Amino acid sequence: MNTYCLKGASGKVVNQCFGLEERTVVGRSASCDLVIDDENVAPRHIEIILDEQGGLRLKQLDSSFETRVNGKLVAQSSLSSGDEIRIGSCRWVLQAPGLRPKKVLTGAAVKQKRSYLPWLLVLLLLAAAILAWQRGWIPL
Repeated sequence: MNTYCLKGASGKVVNQCFGLEERTVVGRSASCDLVIDDENVAPRHIEIILDEQGGLRLKQLDSSFETRVNGKLVAQSSLSSGDEIRIGSCRWVLQAPGLRPKKVLTGAAVKQKRSYLPWLLVLLLLAAAILAWQRGWIPL
């Protein structure tokens, strides 16, 4: 299959892309399809299965560990493109066929934009103070 992709968004999987097969098991065990070295991940934590209709289903395999989809604790869940999956300290975004998984969460895309508003306000206050001084409204 390999058309769906889990794009790492945080934790030990950040900016890594993992293609999904018809059945993908995620966990800490070396026997898993996607191995995550994290003490908060069960040896066999979740499985993601392609169903008969072409959709994806997530099933938690070990109830003693948390699994979240879009911030909600789940034992099972249908998945859609853009869903966020979190286990342990790792977070992924599910990308469906047709998206460009390698470009969605690049360093440039997730980098916070620098705000110039505070500097603009300082510059405006400084200009107002100089203008007031020149007009004699502020004595020395």
